[in-house]
Amino acid sequence: MKKYRTWPLLAAGIAAALAVPAIAQDGYILQLLNIAILNAIVVLGLNFVTGWTGQINFGQAAFYGLGAYTTAIATKSGLPWVATPFLSVVVVIAASLMLGLPTMRLRTYYLAMTTIGFGEIIRLIIVHWEPVTGGTSGLRAIPGISIFGIGPQGQIQHYYLLIATLVLAIIVAAHVRHSVLGRAMIATKDSEIAAEQCGVDTTRTKLVAFMIGAVYAGIAGCLYASSIRFISPDSFSGTQAILLMTMLIVGGMGSIAGCVAGAVALTILPEALRFLGQWYLVLYGLGVIAVIVLAPGGLASLASQLQLRRAGAR
Repeated sequence: MKKYRTWPLLAAGIAAALAVPAIAQDGYILQLLNIAILNAIVVLGLNFVTGWTGQINFGQAAFYGLGAYTTAIATKSGLPWVATPFLSVVVVIAASLMLGLPTMRLRTYYLAMTTIGFGEIIRLIIVHWEPVTGGTSGLRAIPGISIFGIGPQGQIQHYYLLIATLVLAIIVAAHVRHSVLGRAMIATKDSEIAAEQCGVDTTRTKLVAFMIGAVYAGIAGCLYASSIRFISPDSFSGTQAILLMTMLIVGGMGSIAGCVAGAVALTILPEALRFLGQWYLVLYGLGVIAVIVLAPGGLASLASQLQLRRAGAR
């Protein structure tokens, strides 16, 4: 029954998202929403590893950057854009295997430290491989999205393209969650020893979840580079990795809707509080703490908490 209730909510969310450009005509707001959508795709990928499989991963920003820089370098070298998503996926899968194969037997903080180190290695490569990556100055004038000469023009068309990609990412994530692989991920998170006793290859499950999360980040990075048309190492640093994890926690780990809500909220909130000057960071931090304390299950748990309170009142 829960599964059947999800599709009307998804349809209502899509309808609301499609109506946004008619309300928000400002180009800056639309660009901010585009970045929020890209963050949501990356956080959905992180949810496979952390939300469903229970592995602490701070390397998602590095895969995001790999996808972006692969696209930027390839298109600026003359490769048609239509080939860059596939190239980005190949690069991030190779990187996830290089990281995942020797580390997926690690657990908890050991894995977290390893992924932090991986992210720092990728950042240093981007910074110091200046002839190719542009170093700290980044890469500018990146060719835009173009499929056989046809591509989106302006923020509104980019918005609709990114919304379509996000919807596809949500559908794929929902199908994986209700598949044998998804049940194996949840079992691994709940009790790795019990899952192994039931015949689940937990190491393989964690590696596959890691790869799927990297693919989500790589595709988002490809779209980011071609939509924003400028990338720099700061966009994929350790700070960004922590922000992505915060988006997942605030939205609700394990919840697809929570991933989207957390990414959109924490992308838009800092800009909405800019009028407060330096104080916006204080309110931003207090808001995040309040959500974590008052709703440990994240924003996605608020609806169920309200229903429980209403039932208790009755």
